[in-house]
Amino acid sequence: MKISIAPLLKQPVGTHTDYEIEESPIDPRGENAGLLDAGVSSIDADIVATHTNPGALLEGDAAASVSQQCSRCLKPIETPVQAHFAEQYYATIDVVSGVEKSAVPRDAKTIGSDFRIDLTPLLREEVILATPLAPLCRPDCKGLCAVCGRDLNLEPHIHEGTTDERWSTLDELHDFRPDH
Repeated sequence: MKISIAPLLKQPVGTHTDYEIEESPIDPRGENAGLLDAGVSSIDADIVATHTNPGALLEGDAAASVSQQCSRCLKPIETPVQAHFAEQYYATIDVVSGVEKSAVPRDAKTIGSDFRIDLTPLLREEVILATPLAPLCRPDCKGLCAVCGRDLNLEPHIHEGTTDERWSTLDELHDFRPDH
């Protein structure tokens, strides 16, 4: 979603504007389609843009649903993700006079000559950072069997004689002193 920041930058410093983004499911042809790259299936975000001396400060909260796989059993799951963010955007051109402003910090996010900010990259970045690295379908997920690959949640089982040969020397220590 692109927002025009020009009306805000014409107001006194400290003025703020509220924006709301809500899309469920994400339209693959819509303006938030870039969120699909991060696995986001739905998003609900409230953003406050505040006019600051260098440009605009965007602060907000986003609640998203991310399509993932359980890290243990590999079942597809929807993970709820909450993200809070604050990002400063620097204006490169004065909105009133059209004069180019002084250099912005290196790697800073900028407001171009069209005075529009695309919120999709910001939301995608924040949701990715808040997404769990090893999601689980449930806290007690048993995962997949290391020997046969079956789901241990559906078919709990144990394979007999599946010890690795490399550990056989340690198994002999059991018989060395059985009283210990």
